Amino acid sequence: MKKFLLLALFFVALEVDAQYLFTAQLDAYKTDNRDPFEFVDKAQFGLEFNYFLYEQLAATAGLEVWTESVRFVPGIRFYPINPVFLRFRPLLGKEVDYAFGTGYARKITDNWRLEGMLDYYFERSNLAIRFGVGYTLY
Repeated sequence: MKKFLLLALFFVALEVDAQYLFTAQLDAYKTDNRDPFEFVDKAQFGLEFNYFLYEQLAATAGLEVWTESVRFVPGIRFYPINPVFLRFRPLLGKEVDYAFGTGYARKITDNWRLEGMLDYYFERSNLAIRFGVGYTLY
């Protein structure tokens, strides 16, 4: 019984200090675009939920919406030096890909932030420049 109570207290303590981040991102450019204005016909954006396990580490889940598909995207974000972050995300759907990226989050209010990211997609062998907004809940 003691172990159960300690485990319950641990999860309650996690919830008290929990921080959540909701983000929406849009690709500005991807290296598989054949001309600079192809992004008009090629929609690629993502919605992501981040749950901070620790101050520097977040578990993520979201959706990637591309013109030809929608993918579920679990992952992690690691902030080695805040506001710089690293992220790893498998893109799960009809086709599977893996993305590793780095980004910078600029706080504009206590709750809102602007983000810029550079992601590398392993299966497609291309890079994406992505911008987004985030909203933090404490």
